[in-house]
Amino acid sequence: MLWLGYSGDIYTIDARKISLETLGKYFPNTPMLAAIVKVSKIMSEEEFLKDMTHSFEHKFAKKPEVIEGNMKALEMSLKEIHKI
Repeated sequence: MLWLGYSGDIYTIDARKISLETLGKYFPNTPMLAAIVKVSKIMSEEEFLKDMTHSFEHKFAKKPEVIEGNMKALEMSLKEIHKI
C-alpha cells in the first residue's frame, strides 16, 4: 500500500473499545503500547506481558485492582490488531 510516500504496512486497533471494555474508561495508552510492540516485533508477546506485569506491580503497588484491567487490555490488544 502506498500512502503519501509511505510504502510499509498499516495496522489498525480500536484502542477506545479495548480500554472501555477492560479499564472502564478511555485510556488508550495501554492498548496502543501493545500494538506498537506487536507491530515492531521488538520483543516476544510473552516477554512483553511478563515485563508489563512487573511494571504494573511496581507502578500500581497501592492500586492492585488496576493491574488486572491493564493486563487484559494488553492481551486483548495483541489479539485485535489488524493489518489493512
